[in-house]
Amino acid sequence: MFPVDLACLHPESFAPCDLYKKSEEKDFVLFARRGIPFDNIVKSVLKENCINQLYIKKDEVDEYFDYMKYELTQLVKNPNASSTSKANAVNATCKEVLKKVFDEPRSFFVNKAIDIINPAINLIVSDDHAVRHLVQLTSYDHCTYIHSTNVGIFSIALARIFFGANAAHDMNKLGAGFFLHDLGKCKIPLEIINKTGPLTEEERTVVKRHPEEGYRLLMESGYSTEETQIIVLQHHERDNGTGYPNGLKGGEIHPYARICRLADIYEALTSERPYHKRRTTFEALKIIKEQMSDVDQNLISCFINLFVPS
Repeated sequence: MFPVDLACLHPESFAPCDLYKKSEEKDFVLFARRGIPFDNIVKSVLKENCINQLYIKKDEVDEYFDYMKYELTQLVKNPNASSTSKANAVNATCKEVLKKVFDEPRSFFVNKAIDIINPAINLIVSDDHAVRHLVQLTSYDHCTYIHSTNVGIFSIALARIFFGANAAHDMNKLGAGFFLHDLGKCKIPLEIINKTGPLTEEERTVVKRHPEEGYRLLMESGYSTEETQIIVLQHHERDNGTGYPNGLKGGEIHPYARICRLADIYEALTSERPYHKRRTTFEALKIIKEQMSDVDQNLISCFINLFVPS
């Protein structure tokens, strides 16, 4: 069975598939048949009973992805829907689809994820109020798919400010790279990802393979634009050449990768990790501005603007 976040079920729609809930005995019991109305009243009853997710059969996941894409696209285009409701839907949907991709990085799901992410990118590019709400919604968890959702949101919002109206930068292609920048981490053993103590040299070597693993997975998926290649391969490179995987220096590192790295650093600092406690937004921005001399100060100024009340 595949878990479905209640936030991804549109309140004015119908059950996209047969929906199941877990019984106290941990069995799956049919809750709602495909096609019946599924509104906020139903959601409220579930939440009152501390149920935040339902389940669908795994062979219906593809159909569920199509439903998510359709509903998110319609919501983002709806002029009567609030920026807050759009932001909530984007956040929940991106986490849902990226979780599936990281659990099962097949070509089909990578391409489905990119399709579903596109309306999210369109919202970030076009709605300042939604962006500010998305920034507030970022959750502080070290799960790779939540980290990737946060970095994707921060990076697109930052790229929009940094590049302005310059049409030379395709935000949809950039967004695919930003949201999937850590795709290769699905190939790293969980015992290394979740390790609480310092990594051994051998474990660090394994971790440093993830940009190239991500690049390989994107190539296999058939979706590998120049933008995604740059972001996935370069987001851990550093000006002094000590980054990885290729030890690039200075001008060899593309601005797209610099944007992703800054968002990545901020997200890591403000998230609960096995090896450190999360910093506040103020503490994280102070560390970046004062201690990370190789981070572009112009980029930092643009990034700080994301957190300044309008």
